[in-house]
Amino acid sequence: MKYHSPAFQGRALVYQGFGGDTMIGLMVELAVTPDSGAAFECAFAVQAAAVRANEPGNRLYELFKSTTLADSYTLVEIYEDDAALQAHRASPHMAANRLLTAPFLAAPPVMHMFTIVPYAL
Repeated sequence: MKYHSPAFQGRALVYQGFGGDTMIGLMVELAVTPDSGAAFECAFAVQAAAVRANEPGNRLYELFKSTTLADSYTLVEIYEDDAALQAHRASPHMAANRLLTAPFLAAPPVMHMFTIVPYAL
């Protein structure tokens, strides 16, 4: 299975990371302050570009805007393994970009972590 986003050209989405480790998925609920959505999206675009350019262990990093809740977004992330997730969290570009997105948050992010359940076709 391949993910077909232009941002991830050529990156195969597989159910196990290199070395057999189970991939890790995250869904992060983000509430932004009223009328700051456009500015938040611009700041997030810088962050997403840095993740895609610098993190080979990241398989998906996409922001979704709610159509039912005002000022609400969900970030969906997939990492090859725990090492890739830890590298993401400790990366200099994330430290710098958190400063760009944090002013727009109306509440602390709510994070949900998952392991990917493989299925047979």
